[in-house]
Amino acid sequence: MVRSRRRFLATLPLVGGLALGGCLTLNPTVSANTDSSAVFEKISTTEPWVSGRVKTSVTLASNATSEQSVTDLTVTTESGKSFDSATVDSGQTSGLTLYLPAGENATITATDSINGTTIETHTVKTGGDELF
Repeated sequence: MVRSRRRFLATLPLVGGLALGGCLTLNPTVSANTDSSAVFEKISTTEPWVSGRVKTSVTLASNATSEQSVTDLTVTTESGKSFDSATVDSGQTSGLTLYLPAGENATITATDSINGTTIETHTVKTGGDELF
């Protein structure tokens, strides 16, 4: 009884902070159909909970940097606001982390920063069990 009360009291500030800082989502999901994508192979998350943003792992096609010249990834919200970005190293196809806005659609844009070309845009949606 004492242990569970201590655990409750210890987590109370965390939950309160999350409530004030954004919505708390359990079991976050990322929906991204990459079947027809020439750049993106997989976009996923493994976090048990999130607050305001979902940490995702992005895997690119094997030729994304060599043949398609992808150098940057940018996340834009539905309202057009820039949300996150990542630089892609030459030959890099995995180990890329992007943050997506929790509970809404977003667009990930792959670009070639050398000449400013947009190579591909991909719409993704995050979801999960929103608590507040």
